[in-house]
Amino acid sequence: MNMKRILDLWKDQQSTLNGWISLNNAFGAEVMAYAGFDTLTIDMQHGVSDYSSLIPMLQAIKPIPTFVRVPWLEESSIMKSLDAGVNGIICPMINSKKDAQRLVKSCYYPPYGERSFGPIRAKFLYKQNYFEVAKEETFVFAMIETKEAFENLEEILSVEGIDGVYIGPADLSCSLGVTPKFDQEDEVVFQAIKLILQKTKKYQKFCGIHNGSAAYAKKMEKLGFNFLTLGSDAIFMLEGAKKIIQDFHCN
Repeated sequence: MNMKRILDLWKDQQSTLNGWISLNNAFGAEVMAYAGFDTLTIDMQHGVSDYSSLIPMLQAIKPIPTFVRVPWLEESSIMKSLDAGVNGIICPMINSKKDAQRLVKSCYYPPYGERSFGPIRAKFLYKQNYFEVAKEETFVFAMIETKEAFENLEEILSVEGIDGVYIGPADLSCSLGVTPKFDQEDEVVFQAIKLILQKTKKYQKFCGIHNGSAAYAKKMEKLGFNFLTLGSDAIFMLEGAKKIIQDFHCN
């Protein structure tokens, strides 16, 4: 699944660009795969996808490394997503060390975790025995998006099996008393973002963030973020259509 190339870039302190899929359409996912992103993430939390649409979308995306943002810290959705063959999990609202430990247990087979064995699709995607390679082929990101998570960040990062954290800037803004949005410049939130990055690097783990514009994503790249999400398929469709309509009426 070419995740090794991504991991090598991250370890070399380089950044990769992640595409965000909010819509539940296999052809739309295939179009995103052709766009040139390094990785893609299917959003099952705020997006409109569910498990029945996940499989055909993954088939359309192959072989681009793909993550799923699961709806919540809930074992069955995490395990089923991994069984479907995704490369990694992005889990929302991880607020404590206990949450992080529960997430890890859901993602890994014994003795590292408590994942149930039944890789219905994943077993076909790897040449080796999936049980033997699953730990190395699974990447786990805890979303840091609340004041509680921010305060417990070092405890979360200390959990073995957490590969990195992913900042949800809108929810983090809400939790810190600031109007939610991407590309946050408010000093309170911006300082929190930089501190999250700093502490993540201290623990030699990877850090990602969602961005609304290419300019802000470049700013985050310069700060040292590894995993940069830019927009979403739904946003691209809306903004592209609006631009075409605007251009038409301006001529």
